[in-house]
Amino acid sequence: MKSCFAKPGRAARAGGFGATLLPGLLAAFWLLAAGGASAQNPAQNTQQAAQNAASPTLPTPLASPDSANVVLVTLDGVRWQEVFGGADPARLPRRLRARLPATAAARRRALLPFLWDSVAGREPSRRGQLLGNRALGSRLDVRNRSRLSYPGYNELLSGAPDDAHLLNNRAPLNPNETVLEAANRAPGLAGRVAAFSTWAAFGRILNPACSGLLVDAGRPDGHERADSLTWLAARAYLARARPRVLFVAFGNTDTEAHLGHYAGYLAAAHAADRYLAQLWAYLQSQPQYRGRTTLLVTTDHGRGRSWAWSQHGRWLPGSGQTWLAALGPGIAPTGEAGAPSQHFQGELDGLVARCLGLDFPAAAPVLAVGKSVIE
Repeated sequence: MKSCFAKPGRAARAGGFGATLLPGLLAAFWLLAAGGASAQNPAQNTQQAAQNAASPTLPTPLASPDSANVVLVTLDGVRWQEVFGGADPARLPRRLRARLPATAAARRRALLPFLWDSVAGREPSRRGQLLGNRALGSRLDVRNRSRLSYPGYNELLSGAPDDAHLLNNRAPLNPNETVLEAANRAPGLAGRVAAFSTWAAFGRILNPACSGLLVDAGRPDGHERADSLTWLAARAYLARARPRVLFVAFGNTDTEAHLGHYAGYLAAAHAADRYLAQLWAYLQSQPQYRGRTTLLVTTDHGRGRSWAWSQHGRWLPGSGQTWLAALGPGIAPTGEAGAPSQHFQGELDGLVARCLGLDFPAAAPVLAVGKSVIE
């Protein structure tokens, strides 16, 4: 199928990486029971000069392209501070702080046990890599100016920001081709690519009338649905249709954050981590997917710092800071990245394309600084 998208801005790409939840009170009690909650006080910046090492090409996973599968999962607006430091005691009621684990390592593992046991844990459980801890010099950033969800997902999936057309979350149908659309046109992948999202706006972001993608986004009335419903729909489709490429976009984390419900934000992140564990367990139980599937987990934007944690946008520092978890064939199990590096959100589409053996234009080597995303 030929894309009906216009494709502005490809040549301008300049390199780089690229609702119903628990009430807040119940979520806070969950945090205590799990032993989890709060972010380390991160270092703000490392010297850019330390990040200007030459970047090798991203590797192709060990699975052959005709047997490779990719599952891409996003957790909307989850900050790197919580991923690498757990929940922030300063954001919780005073009566709860004294009962929290003393170290960031304990807090982050309680909040996101799958990421910290299966992806970046100690040997022998460690299976992948986790990038984006800016306190250690590992930096991932978006390039779009808005630092909002629609522009962020476009950049993540198409490989480049589109500040000329996509300025906010009310933008119309996405004019850019995504790596998902490219996969859906490729031999052996056509009709085997699907997307499930909590946020209804993915009907515009992925533009199924042009892309031909199966897109199950939000509720029928156009509003956001619970992440649990998104997961149930994606899981049922995975078992029934056996797609080669699956995109699952969870969104309740961002909703709870914008409401200022820090405990609810944490509860949504913890629930998403549980869905990831269930997803990976299922993939490893199936011959089609076991040893042949790369799982990538990331976010669309960061958030503000300290008191501004609940919001994000162009003028709010921290809003462009993201992170990436990866595991699967060819992903070296090096765990948490601790060396200075700089990558960008727009690199991720190229990584997806390489996993699938696709000749997607945005998959060309484009890194200008930092080291390889997957080493």
